Amino acid sequence: MTGRLPPGYNVIQRLGAGRTALVWLAEEEATGRRVALKIPRPELATDAVLRRMFENEVQITLKLDHPNVVRAYSGRTTGDEAFLALEYCAGGTLDQLLLERGRLPLDKAIGLVLDVANGLAHTHAAKVLHRDVKPANVFVDGEGRAKLGDFGTGTFKGDDAEERVGTAFYMAPEVFEGRPTSLRSDVYSLGVLAYEVLTGERPFVGGSYEALMVAHLHSLPRELRQVRSEIPTKVAQVVSRALSRDPSRRYPDAGAFVEAYREAMGLSSADEPAAAPPRPTLGRGGVRRPTPVERPTPPREDARPAGRGEGPAPEPAGAGGTRRRSRRAWWWPFRRRG
Repeated sequence: MTGRLPPGYNVIQRLGAGRTALVWLAEEEATGRRVALKIPRPELATDAVLRRMFENEVQITLKLDHPNVVRAYSGRTTGDEAFLALEYCAGGTLDQLLLERGRLPLDKAIGLVLDVANGLAHTHAAKVLHRDVKPANVFVDGEGRAKLGDFGTGTFKGDDAEERVGTAFYMAPEVFEGRPTSLRSDVYSLGVLAYEVLTGERPFVGGSYEALMVAHLHSLPRELRQVRSEIPTKVAQVVSRALSRDPSRRYPDAGAFVEAYREAMGLSSADEPAAAPPRPTLGRGGVRRPTPVERPTPPREDARPAGRGEGPAPEPAGAGGTRRRSRRAWWWPFRRRG
C-alpha cells in the first residue's frame, strides 16, 4: 500500500480483489468509521477498458444516495491517487446468503427483492443503467437490508455504450442478441434475481454461455408458484412480467416494478423511508470529502475472493433446474476463482 493509500485512511486488512481494484478494510481518520477502500489495480494504467470501468464506478456511486444502494463516502476517479471509499457491509453478498441458506423464508425473500428493486429504482431515477444486476452485486448490511452495488459496468443513460456486458445467467434476451442495454434490460435482470431469491432456483440454467443464451431467447421458466406454491399470486405476476422476453412487455423502469410489487404486497408509500435526492455528478478528477458519521457503519464485504466474472463455469442443469453454486460473466466464462 506504500505510495498508493489516499491520505486520511489507515489500512486494517485486505478484503479481496476485483477486475479493476484491490479492496481493503480501512479506517477513516476523520470519522473513525470503517470503510471498504478500493484502490485501482496497476494494470489500469495501460488498460483503457478497465480504467473506464473504475472511473464509472466512482462517478456513479458518488452520485447515488439511497438506503438500498451501497454508499460511497469519498473517491477520486483518476490519477495516482484514484480510490473509492464505500460503506462496509457485515452480511456479505446476497449470492453468498443464497448459497449458504438455500431457499430463504418467504417473508425475508420478498423483503430482499423489494430492497434491491428500490435501489435499482433510485439508480434509474438518477438516469444510470446498472447493466449487471445479480445477487453477487447485492450486499447485505448488519441489519439484514440489501443494497445494490458494484457499478463498474454501469453507465449514464444516453451514453454511447454498445458493448455487451453482464452475466449470462441474468442477461436480457436483447443483450444476447447484441442490442443496446436499457432500463428494461435492467428490469429483466431484476426479474431473474427476484425469481432466484423467491424460489431458491434460477429460472434459466445451462452448462455454457451458448446454452444460457438459447434458454433466455427460446425457453420459458417454470411458473414461480409451481416452484414455490406459497408465493402470493400477485407477486408472481409482477416477477413474470419483468421476465418477459419482449422488452416492450416489461416494466419501463425499476420504479414501475417497485410500484407494482408494493401493490402486490399490499404496502403503501408510508411503509418505507424516503430516499435522498441524487448527489451531483463529480468531474473526472473530482473528489468527495468525507462526511461526518451519523451512526456506526456496519462492516461491508465489498469484495468477493475474486473479481467480477471470475467464478467457475456453470454446471449442467440437474433435474428440475435447481440452482447452481457457480457464477460467471459473459466475457470470461471459464476462468475460476483464484
